[in-house]
Amino acid sequence: MLPSDDISIFTILLLIIFIALSGVGFYQWFIRWRAKNNQSQTSHLPFVHNSTRKLSTDETLAISEYLEFLEKVRKEGNKSGNFVKSALMPYSDNVYASNSPIMSLPSPDDKENIKRYYIDGIEIYLEPEWVEYIENINQVEIVKTQTIPLVIALNGHKLTDFVQSKRQNDATAVPQLKHPSLKDKSDSDNVELIRLRKETTAEYNLKPKKKVYQSLIIALSYIILFFSLISSTEVLPWLVILAILLLGIGIWRMFRSELKQTQYNIHCLRGIPKRWGLFGESDNGQLTNISIGAIDLIYPPHWQPYVGYDLDHKTNIDIYLNRYVVKQGKFLSLHNESVNFPLFHWGKNLVLALASLLVIILLLTSIPMKRPLELSLALLDGSKNISVTSPEQLRTSQIEIGDHLTVQGSGMCSIPAIYRSDILYPFMPFDCTEMYWGSSNLPSLPSSEVIDNALALLDTMNYQLNPLNNQAIKNNPDLARTAERAGMTVVPDFSDIVLKTENLCKDSGDCRRLKGSLLILSNEKDWDELVEKSQIHSLKDTDVFLRPVAADTLRSQVNSIVSSFFYSQTHQAAQALYNKPKGGFYIRNDDDEKQMVDGDEIKELTNPSIPLDTLYDNTAIKQWFELKRLSNKLLNAHFSSSGIVIDIQPIENGTTKISLHSESSLVSFWRYVGSSLLFIIMSLSLIYNITLLIIRLRKNAHRTEKIQAYYDRCFAKDFRHTVQQS
Repeated sequence: MLPSDDISIFTILLLIIFIALSGVGFYQWFIRWRAKNNQSQTSHLPFVHNSTRKLSTDETLAISEYLEFLEKVRKEGNKSGNFVKSALMPYSDNVYASNSPIMSLPSPDDKENIKRYYIDGIEIYLEPEWVEYIENINQVEIVKTQTIPLVIALNGHKLTDFVQSKRQNDATAVPQLKHPSLKDKSDSDNVELIRLRKETTAEYNLKPKKKVYQSLIIALSYIILFFSLISSTEVLPWLVILAILLLGIGIWRMFRSELKQTQYNIHCLRGIPKRWGLFGESDNGQLTNISIGAIDLIYPPHWQPYVGYDLDHKTNIDIYLNRYVVKQGKFLSLHNESVNFPLFHWGKNLVLALASLLVIILLLTSIPMKRPLELSLALLDGSKNISVTSPEQLRTSQIEIGDHLTVQGSGMCSIPAIYRSDILYPFMPFDCTEMYWGSSNLPSLPSSEVIDNALALLDTMNYQLNPLNNQAIKNNPDLARTAERAGMTVVPDFSDIVLKTENLCKDSGDCRRLKGSLLILSNEKDWDELVEKSQIHSLKDTDVFLRPVAADTLRSQVNSIVSSFFYSQTHQAAQALYNKPKGGFYIRNDDDEKQMVDGDEIKELTNPSIPLDTLYDNTAIKQWFELKRLSNKLLNAHFSSSGIVIDIQPIENGTTKISLHSESSLVSFWRYVGSSLLFIIMSLSLIYNITLLIIRLRKNAHRTEKIQAYYDRCFAKDFRHTVQQS
């Protein structure tokens, strides 16, 4: 968890980032809005995708010379040339590059039947001598003019080279820039452009939908919602807001109408479709070698049995700019197919089904779903607010999962059997995030006879090894002064050290080094004899002199032995406190850092000289006294806790463990009810999308058969009607 200062800084940083991103988004929207409003003024070319460069000086001079050349040709043909020069004069130095197909169509109102050329529905001006260089996909460079865009390069042929060649041939011949006529030797090749229309909604629905991108946005919002369930409290609201924004954007983009932005132009032609056999662009099938005039047609594959009905007959044909046929004759129509036999798009269902399955797997593997589901059902059934001040009230209140419980009283902080390394225990070995409440036979305060004997030995050793002790001076002042001048220490009551060592180290295997040192100092060989002499005070008048090194060694041995006894007795006392009483309740707080004891008692328990990280990091003696101090307070401490009941579980010794969730009601609602709600929604989404995916795949699999059966009936009925008329 972050400190409060870090939380506020983190929140401010997130707010700044959010405002910055919003500003960038608004700026991008404004740029696009302004470009859209200026579209009519800038003659926007939809087939160009930001591929631009600047006109060079040679290209500018070549364009000017080319327009002069056109003006001269038109004047020689008794036509006004000023209009051509002013209409095709570039008004900017931007050159736009594109890889696009070029369609040639007749002009319906021109008496000379010249051709006009289009790229994605936009008419362009193309040098007539370059018509023979047109391919299926053309590399085109265009400049914007006052009227229609002017092509300055086509498939490697540049206007600068064209003007240069005209300079050389200008003296000998003047080219005829008149567009070739659509009329061949036979009038049957004539193609008439009836009108230009937009594709219908039904025709648009047959195209691959760009809904996979929107479904990916929705899938991302699903995953962010999952991570919000396991994130910290500080990040949780930001993740939820981000997920809701992405979900709203994805749903809006998925269900908004894009027809006005994505409608393509359809050219309605009238002519005679012919099959050219080996002379077509390819002969991979009979659908690839049919053309009308100079336009090679591309048919839907399932039209193959029916396109022959209109061959060599004048008929109406509607095509896209890419020469894809959408309607031919009386019956073949993609519009009617879309209306009568809709095409079902299943890409978004596949993406959403996979995303739902992923979130369900993450929920089942990362979050135990039993508790959130139980809590959600309890909240739906209605939860109660329960406040108790005694174990008897808690026992008779009949609490259930989902109830809001408030507890106040005096109880014992728990002592865990296993300490977790990721949790800070400020009152170790006590864990005050869990309180025992309800029994009168609580553990007694730590006490130990061994500790008392160790303290007695430590006290007498520290007193007698002090060179300035009063007892040595009182017993023999001259001897004490002589020992002081010699730098030695007089032990006035050596027998007391022996007896207190015996009281502490009763077993023969205990304190061997200390016992050996005392035997050497007393010139004895057997420890039992030394103890017996000490008990009858035969050593009372015996003075023992110690050099400083010997005194330090003896003091070190005593401290080491006493510390080992303190360590062992502290652990034994803590284990004795761990014995759980019978009956009652364990109130557990799921927040590992929130203590249940009151704030005033926490202040009293905080000892500046004792580190708060762990009890066992202190010295041995400090450990014992700290355990006694904490036990005196925490075996019967006033505590309070409040939260939502998330678990009720009977444990050993007839006690009941109650777990409380202490976060705010809104956060608790999202973590538990949100988990259940997200699991249910993802399950429904998985079932719904898989069902739609299967249904749509099955319908699409039989769609072609139904369409061809429909065309079979239409052409059979038309054939019978023709026979009856004849």
